Amino acid sequence: MSERYTLCVFSENSPGVLHRITTLFTRRKLNIESLTVSETEKSGISRFTIVVQTERELAYKVADQIQRIIEVSDVYVCDDSDLVFKEIALYKVSASEDEQRRRLDDLVLQQRAQIAFAKNGYVIIEKMGTEVEVRSLYALLEPFGMLEFVRSGRIGLLKENREEKQFVEHEGGDNEEAKAFI
Repeated sequence: MSERYTLCVFSENSPGVLHRITTLFTRRKLNIESLTVSETEKSGISRFTIVVQTERELAYKVADQIQRIIEVSDVYVCDDSDLVFKEIALYKVSASEDEQRRRLDDLVLQQRAQIAFAKNGYVIIEKMGTEVEVRSLYALLEPFGMLEFVRSGRIGLLKENREEKQFVEHEGGDNEEAKAFI
């Protein structure tokens, strides 16, 4: 059964690593739904947060292949319950009338968002939250006139310490190749 998995990959910050990682998904015909790459607390180490919708077995196979990339130090396969995760979104919305602007201000407050920029005729609203919260606000703002919309990929941290979440055997036996990092 297809589920959403987040792969957290830690690697050296080297040219070409992103390409080598994404090629593994392409070979398996897996669509990456979200991809974020950022610095970590360790100098020279990057974190890739990759969200895919796939079967459990395939998520672990790809994680095992990613782990074989020389620059990669750790790979974790997580479901949503393993992570604290967020996205950020920006919405440029029409606000040409005072009444419309007051309704927008109220909505922004109710949705725990904020106005990042305002100009005659439009406002840019910033929202941080889960994918569901970001999409929900989009639906509420659409009647005002959505001029532009952009959202980041997922960022997330493991709820457990990374050291506590190491080499766990994948379902299906004690085959050395079946080991995955979660």
